[in-house]
Amino acid sequence: MDDDDLHQAANNPGFVAFLKIVLSDDPRMLGACMWRLYQRSAPPDLNILDEAIQATQRAVERDQDLEPSDRPQLYFDLGVRLDARSDLTHSLDDLDHSMLAFQAAVDLTSDDNSNQPERLNRLGASRAQYLERVGRIDDLNVAVTAFSRAFELLPDGHFGKPILSSNLGNALRTRSKHTGELDDVEQSVSSTRRAVELTPDGHPDKPSRFNSLGNSLYTRFKRTGELDDIEQAISSHHRAVELTPDGHPDKPSRFNNLGNSLQARFERTGELDDLEQAISSHRRAVELTPDGHPNMPSRFSNLGNSLHTRFERTGELDDIEQAVSSHRRAVELTPHVHPNMPSRFSNLGGSLWTRFQHTGVLDDIEQAVSSHRRAVELTPDGHPDKPSRINNLGNSLHTRFERTGELDDLEQAISSHRRAVELTPDGHPDKSLYLSNLGESIRGRHEHTPTGIDCMAAVGCYMEATMHTSGSPSARLDSALRSVRLLHQNPSISTPDSLLSAYSRIIAVLPEIVWLGYDIQRRYTESSRVGELINLAVFAAIYLDALTLAVEWLEAGRSLIWAQVLSLRTPLEDLKAFDPELAECLRRVQQGLRSSARSSFAPETRTVSDVPGLTTNRAADAHRALAIEHDDLLKKIRACPGFEDFLRPKSFDVLATSALKMLSGSMVFINVSVASNALVLHPNGELLSIPLPELSTERANKLRSLWATELRHYRDRIRDSAASQEELPLNEESPQLALSDVTLIRYMARAYEDGKNDATRVLEHLWEWIVHPITQSLNLTVEDHNHNGVLPHITWCPTGPLAQLPLHAAGIYSEPHGPRAFDFIVSSYTPSLSALLRCLEGGGRRDAPPSVLVVTQPATPKCSRLPGTREEKRCLQAVLRDAQIPSTVYDHDKATVKSVRDVMGQYPWVHLACHGSQHRTDPTKSAFELYDGPFTLSDLMGTVSDNAELAFLSACQTAVGDEKVPEESAHLAAGMLAVGFKGVVATMWSIGDADAPIVVEAYYKELIALREAGVLRKGETGVAYALHAATKVLREKVGEAAFMRWVPFVHFGV
Repeated sequence: MDDDDLHQAANNPGFVAFLKIVLSDDPRMLGACMWRLYQRSAPPDLNILDEAIQATQRAVERDQDLEPSDRPQLYFDLGVRLDARSDLTHSLDDLDHSMLAFQAAVDLTSDDNSNQPERLNRLGASRAQYLERVGRIDDLNVAVTAFSRAFELLPDGHFGKPILSSNLGNALRTRSKHTGELDDVEQSVSSTRRAVELTPDGHPDKPSRFNSLGNSLYTRFKRTGELDDIEQAISSHHRAVELTPDGHPDKPSRFNNLGNSLQARFERTGELDDLEQAISSHRRAVELTPDGHPNMPSRFSNLGNSLHTRFERTGELDDIEQAVSSHRRAVELTPHVHPNMPSRFSNLGGSLWTRFQHTGVLDDIEQAVSSHRRAVELTPDGHPDKPSRINNLGNSLHTRFERTGELDDLEQAISSHRRAVELTPDGHPDKSLYLSNLGESIRGRHEHTPTGIDCMAAVGCYMEATMHTSGSPSARLDSALRSVRLLHQNPSISTPDSLLSAYSRIIAVLPEIVWLGYDIQRRYTESSRVGELINLAVFAAIYLDALTLAVEWLEAGRSLIWAQVLSLRTPLEDLKAFDPELAECLRRVQQGLRSSARSSFAPETRTVSDVPGLTTNRAADAHRALAIEHDDLLKKIRACPGFEDFLRPKSFDVLATSALKMLSGSMVFINVSVASNALVLHPNGELLSIPLPELSTERANKLRSLWATELRHYRDRIRDSAASQEELPLNEESPQLALSDVTLIRYMARAYEDGKNDATRVLEHLWEWIVHPITQSLNLTVEDHNHNGVLPHITWCPTGPLAQLPLHAAGIYSEPHGPRAFDFIVSSYTPSLSALLRCLEGGGRRDAPPSVLVVTQPATPKCSRLPGTREEKRCLQAVLRDAQIPSTVYDHDKATVKSVRDVMGQYPWVHLACHGSQHRTDPTKSAFELYDGPFTLSDLMGTVSDNAELAFLSACQTAVGDEKVPEESAHLAAGMLAVGFKGVVATMWSIGDADAPIVVEAYYKELIALREAGVLRKGETGVAYALHAATKVLREKVGEAAFMRWVPFVHFGV
């Protein structure tokens, strides 16, 4: 009979009855025929399957009538049919009997029999399935052995090899979940990866292979915390979902597993998009799973976990309500003897605990404690999840103590947390969390009954938690903060060493918080969150007189994104000489990271399996994979002799190199924190701390706010005046003044006549609170330095809100002869000490004679006109011509991105008179607006030569960064230093159209005069003094009160 005939016969009750009569004396044949009919029935006919099993069982009972060679096959057939009915009815009894049948078949078959591998495979599969239902570890041991034997018996190239390799990997993974054996996890990954490799593309089992590999990688990530594992797990699960056809019974399982992996990555990296996609995956898994399916409780549980996690991130109350509901449903649907019942109770307890913390309903914490106790009681000793269950019980008991004050709860919480720590092996990613929780419960007891022993023990737990690098970086940072907080609250047990050690852990974890694998926008977000912590750490180091440590921490915490950009362009000659292959690997990965960096990785529009909210993001995945490979390579390199500190933050001894001696004056860090200080670094490497008692974070923020308001008022007055068409010329001496210049002069003149305005107040406070205490401590007075006519030079490195304020213009302007900073010192700025040292190290020579590239854009398409650039160009050309310095001008439509890029590297000096644009989320995309588009810093990085020296950025706002991340110096001036220029003139806000020519002419005249006089020392460029002289010319011309005209010009570098 062909398949069509069998299909018709299967649906013909008369034919089934006829077979039972005809073959009543041959139960083996009857069972075989009924099995064939069942396989062709659609939908599956359970009655026919029952007949097949009954007939086969009768045949087994009469097995003495069979030839010995036929008996194994009969037992095998019975096992297959019982297994099929178990799949339909979920009968545990059928599964148990199928295992016995498969075991008999295997026992009766010799290993040289070609059927033995298949019989071992079915035995292993039934045992593994029984373990999932009952939790008997002995069954799993038999399964692993069976799969291993079967795999070894098959020859290479056999079609059954990938099946067995996959099954073996799954069994090993499952066993590891019960025993915690890492070796089982490692072998599971190897086996499932081999199964994927052995299964050809297009094979119907390929989705299953990817799914199994993803599960193994996910399990290893949960055990070791290696990011690369979860990246590969998600990739594998995505492939499994995409390759599984809609309607396939395994589709819900594939979505469920993908959701688990996405949530695991979110818990490590904090990428909210991962969590949203995890929820979408879990919802889809629940929707596709039919009621009554044995996996439905697991689907509800995983959905509840992801909703719970989202509530913790967003605080949306509906999420925690749905989470509790999902977990209750999971508990209700799970049989009491099911091995996953402890997990169901633990998850329910966790969601109730979280809801209590939000709502304060006492019944929630009571139920949470009860659920967690039940989870612990049901989890066998030695189970790898036992520590997690005990830890969660400790959390709920601690929380109930905080509500009720019942001391016994707190003691039990401490015992639970201590037991969780003891049961967790070193290297486990959760050990850091358990230690931190133990510290919290001990701290709770200390607060209830203060003792030095408990306080020290809590600090010890927090500190140990920070040492477990496999744990979440954010959790380790939190532990370090808890340690710092407790030490400050209890000075009797804190020592300088303990405080500095705690703060050092904050600094150490920064590269993982602002991780290279995140998009740039995320890195800036993380940087903004840790800025105040860094300043607090620096304050502590200064307070404890650890000044060199303070400098190191300032360096480690400033301009993190710029440091990452530059680290990807580090010369690799030394590494190449030591290990050419390793150097080439790093070069390739660095190139890939430079190319793959994005402001943000927007999800692709294509959805996965048409599930709303579930998308792929190959660009982000590729970038993260490169970052992980980069981290791995750095570990290998740092393990090599002589490269232990490769690309690590530099120590003070390294920072205080011979290049520092080339500084023409002191460098001054200004740290704004709970108490503010200036940290002065002299060229000889000596450090001096200067307290700034009047300066606080609140005051610094207020100054920045006032200054920003003043700038807005200035811009508003210009805009209003432009609309009303006021008369342009102010007097006969300035007929060329643009409307904005006239408006500003009138505005500042009125403000000066009225007395103090906000700008005057800000500059006065900058003098009184910051600049004057510093200059006074350094004995920098006009009289002291008048003997040679040269003012001392200070390079400012402000932190926090001060990074956007003009320290160089500080002074008492409400008094005609009040002190002004420019009367005492010449000011420069630097984003960091490292940036300044790069300028010094590259600026010690001036081999190439100066030549200048001049780029002007009087009318850039899609930008406002800059007519003053023509006058600026004329003045500059005249000065250069008189000094016989060659120059090339690219004006208007000649200044294209390509034309400027092609010649940029040929000129040591560059003058850019055009619009500038600052990219808030990606500094490498900050740009100068040329005729046909933006000329980005990324473009510059590939064009600037080693002889690049000076840049004058006569463009708007090229020296002001984002107030949200002031420590990052996300502006064009810092970018020009980063790409190789040694000295950069920039502006803090838009400059008047008539002012630029005045400053440019005076600046270049003074710069050339300084160079011709031969007064510049090695490493000096003369820019600081030339700009100081030029702004004096402008100030005398427009009046001191016209702050908005002369103040914006600043110098960065040397």
